[in-house]
Amino acid sequence: MPLVGSLLTEVILYPIHTAQCDTASSKATRMRFPVKKLSDFDLELLRYFLNELRSARYAALEDAENFSDICSALEELGKHVLDEKKSGLGGYRDALVHITPPSQQDRLGSALKRVIEARNDKAHTGSYARNAVEKAITVSAILEDILMQHMQTVEDIMVQGVLFAEKFMTLAKVRELMLAHSFSYLPIKMGDEYFLLSDAEVARQWRMAGQFSRERNLIPLKDLEDLRLIPMETIKGSTKLSATNIPEHPRLVLDDQGNIIGIVSPFDWL
Repeated sequence: MPLVGSLLTEVILYPIHTAQCDTASSKATRMRFPVKKLSDFDLELLRYFLNELRSARYAALEDAENFSDICSALEELGKHVLDEKKSGLGGYRDALVHITPPSQQDRLGSALKRVIEARNDKAHTGSYARNAVEKAITVSAILEDILMQHMQTVEDIMVQGVLFAEKFMTLAKVRELMLAHSFSYLPIKMGDEYFLLSDAEVARQWRMAGQFSRERNLIPLKDLEDLRLIPMETIKGSTKLSATNIPEHPRLVLDDQGNIIGIVSPFDWL
């Protein structure tokens, strides 16, 4: 194979014994093929894969037997690293290990091998699937950390598509949203200002309703006189990432024109 500038890298391919991918020898085979480094990707693509892996990991955390979203994200990332389409996640294993720091390669390679085996096994249910989900989450977390090292501004790590509580919503509806999405806070606009509604406040109101009347849960938020809200701060999307900029509570992210483009919380810095 001809050399392709700096993209050609020598990689050791380790045989993966699965239902779909078996080898005649247990010895590692040394091959050469073009592999991109993450530094070869533009920032927009790196940001895309960070969001894809995060979304897939959240889906796995919500469903203890669902690791297909993470597998799809890994296959897409592997395709870009190899710049070649392979038939299944197993074909990308070594490329994904290659973009991982040496100190994490054994851990990622082992976890990824387990995910590939589970993906190829049609009977991935029950405890077998749950173990595969744990391994898939491990792989995703390692790669997310690597991608995070390339992020530069708040806009790179923020969550787009902000979900707001609305002042006309009932307490029951807000409680439902928080439970469905595992939110600790929801932003809400009251008048011309933005506030945070915490899960602690929703829980307090919910218990108070039980002491008085369940009909209280059907009252719009704007009509609850004792609703405790936290003033919400904002941050520019162009703000450089640093330890001094990590907010204590979620903040709305604004563009240079003052428009809301996302939300960022301390969790997004992890």
